[in-house]
Amino acid sequence: MSYTSMVTSSSFGLAASLLSGTPPTLGSPDASVTIVEFGDYQCPTCGGWYRSQETALIQNLVTTGKAKLVWRDFDYYGPDSVSASEAAYAAGEQGKFWQFHDLLFQSQQTPNSGWASKQSMETFARQLGLNMTQFDQSFNSGKYDSLVNSNHSLGVEAGVSETPTFFLIGPNGKMVTIAGGQPESVFEQAVASLTS
Repeated sequence: MSYTSMVTSSSFGLAASLLSGTPPTLGSPDASVTIVEFGDYQCPTCGGWYRSQETALIQNLVTTGKAKLVWRDFDYYGPDSVSASEAAYAAGEQGKFWQFHDLLFQSQQTPNSGWASKQSMETFARQLGLNMTQFDQSFNSGKYDSLVNSNHSLGVEAGVSETPTFFLIGPNGKMVTIAGGQPESVFEQAVASLTS
């Protein structure tokens, strides 16, 4: 029930796609396992996992150098989800992607209730002390539309059917998929299986 292991010839191509580009990454670039999370900032399951499991995952796997965590948005709750993703990327231009990411999940409310509106994103940016001229220009330019769309297409190609979904990619392209808000211990087992 906890996770599925995939090692097929097609998984090598998928692993390469999941690792392509320069998505926001937390942890050592030398970590032997990459955890690619597909999530939606409005998704209640993603928010619950963030609040209950992500801190332990970062402490036990990321800060120890066993794994690095990569974020890819998989927005399906609507325009506010896209606004949240684009705002996080705009904050990333000022070195605050992960702080914005955390603030979004800490502030999460019912999907499409207005908490993730464009106006709210401005408020969050001010809370983090961002340069608002730079943030507004980036956030409102549409420059991240193609990134959000390509992340969604990549998720579809990878078979994402719920958020959060995690792809753990180890040495030699070995891959494990973990769907849903699973306990941190499941990730530890999967990382161990990929590196043993």
